[in-house]
Amino acid sequence: MFRSSSPESLVERQKGEKRSKNMASGRERFLKIAHFESNDLMFPSLWQWFFTEALDRWKKEGLPADVHPSEYFGFDRMEIVPINSGWRELLVPTFDVETLEENATHKVIMDRDGAKKRVRKEHRLLSMDQWLEYPVKDRKTWREYKKRLNPHSPARYPLWWKEEKERYKERSYPLGITVGSFFGWMRNWIGLENLSYIMSDDPSLIEEINEHLEYFIIETIKPVLEDIDFDFAHFWEDMAYKTGSLVSPSFVKKYMVPHYKRIVELLHSKGIDIITLDSDGNIWELIPIWLDCGINGVLPSEVAAGMDIVKMRKKFGKNLIIAGGIDKRVLSRGKIDIEKEVMSKVPYLLSTSGYFPCIDHSVPPDVPFNNYLYYLELIRKLA
Repeated sequence: MFRSSSPESLVERQKGEKRSKNMASGRERFLKIAHFESNDLMFPSLWQWFFTEALDRWKKEGLPADVHPSEYFGFDRMEIVPINSGWRELLVPTFDVETLEENATHKVIMDRDGAKKRVRKEHRLLSMDQWLEYPVKDRKTWREYKKRLNPHSPARYPLWWKEEKERYKERSYPLGITVGSFFGWMRNWIGLENLSYIMSDDPSLIEEINEHLEYFIIETIKPVLEDIDFDFAHFWEDMAYKTGSLVSPSFVKKYMVPHYKRIVELLHSKGIDIITLDSDGNIWELIPIWLDCGINGVLPSEVAAGMDIVKMRKKFGKNLIIAGGIDKRVLSRGKIDIEKEVMSKVPYLLSTSGYFPCIDHSVPPDVPFNNYLYYLELIRKLA
């Protein structure tokens, strides 16, 4: 059934906001929280994630079908500048998507990164794709692949960029820039098992790849850093699993840290001191390394992988900006469990500042709409 928004539903949506026009802008509030200068509450829109199937369910349970979820839930506007430095499709040009095989439930495709995968035809996001073949296999295939990683390709910047960038100068919301990856991209292009062999058989190839990635990232972002004052920069890695890092700390220090540091040095020279990194999994052993590089914020802080945001704050203090850490699994249960999860973490984290509440990954489709509303209501009452 199609449910349209109504004046009443919009008023209900805004009940928890209680903000006047005289309050600080979203940009000012973000900076104060991230600099540990405010105990304010903020839900940055970019860090609130949902499975499509969850939204489909919620539309049957009361979410109006004609609204933007971020606006409906009253999240705070946050944007990433639309420069192709790693936020979405990285390659220019991308590979053509092809269907190679197909049956009733699955198909084998060549994706836009050039990887051959077996994927579900329905509800694809609820399972992992099966990687069958990776585009980068050795030095020869890498050197062909990197032709698509030209930082000077005009398509890395949006059409009408000169006009587009002007609107950012008068903004009232936080704006960030993506600054790449030194493991996550390689894992996607080479595969974890193949990468493990390369570490042993041809480690100089890893350095060759990361040398080019550093060059690519710096050359892509340098022009826009001259034009816009950014509030934060953001790395993506996804380099851990349930019990720890996918690679050793010694690997990170040898092959990644020098490149992190040169990019962070550039960011600091442009006044950007909020530098976050997204990695799923158990990242306890990686956080000190990132902090040493100048990367001072992490998300999504996955509870099922052993991440505990209260312990994180006590261990790393005000050196670490934290986002996430609310167990997505708990939201499928009752209100008592949700309240226990929220109250055991959020009041303490808000009191210390430097914290942005969000679920520890995308909200899954087993979460009822009313449970999610209750979760938001609980946190807003703490503000």
